[in-house]
Amino acid sequence: MKATLLTLALTFLLTHLSLSQDLSVLVLTGGHGFNRTSFFEMMDALPGIRYTEMAHPEAREYFLEKHHGEFDVLIFYDMIQDISPEEKEGFEKLVQKGIGLVFLHHAIVSYQNWDFYRDILGGRYIENKGDPAIQSNYKHEVAFKARIVNRRNDILNGIKDFDIYDEIYGNVWISETVNPLLSTKHPGSMPILAWTQKPYRHTRSVYIQPGHGPEVFSHPMYRKILAQSIYWAAGK
Repeated sequence: MKATLLTLALTFLLTHLSLSQDLSVLVLTGGHGFNRTSFFEMMDALPGIRYTEMAHPEAREYFLEKHHGEFDVLIFYDMIQDISPEEKEGFEKLVQKGIGLVFLHHAIVSYQNWDFYRDILGGRYIENKGDPAIQSNYKHEVAFKARIVNRRNDILNGIKDFDIYDEIYGNVWISETVNPLLSTKHPGSMPILAWTQKPYRHTRSVYIQPGHGPEVFSHPMYRKILAQSIYWAAGK
């Protein structure tokens, strides 16, 4: 009987210790459609990550100071332009304090007139229909290869060059300060597919360009990069 009670106690303790070690992640969505089934099947499969989805406009509530500290990492899988001055100020304070940030795919289109967001992400998909030379572009259903750039980064542990079938972006502005992770030689694509930054002492950001459809969400290398990006952004 004592052995059984001891076993149950140890199981309870280990279970709760494991839960306490899970990363708490907020997934921001809204402003752009996506395949919810395949995206959240991927999120459910990421080990040690407990996530909450929040869509805009309610999602921006979590930029405000009263919510700071509730999540280890914010994942931006949104494409939005509207934001209040209070929400801008709250996000800037959050980033200056320290937070993990992972930006996926079309999040690079958000907040065209907010340079702080552009700089923290590290790039911008430019919407400027008046000047085709400046305007960024996209193409669906493209086969291309992702090539490893910096094997010293923990995000790329166990990652090899891999083939992708997904949407590409072209003519995108990328900051000279980013640290590339993945690149491609596809002529229609932005040359850097993923990168990191450390804009503040306790803040790390990652951008990953692929992320449009089921083919990439189910790819084991993409899932591994995403999971390791979340941990890296959290400083783990």
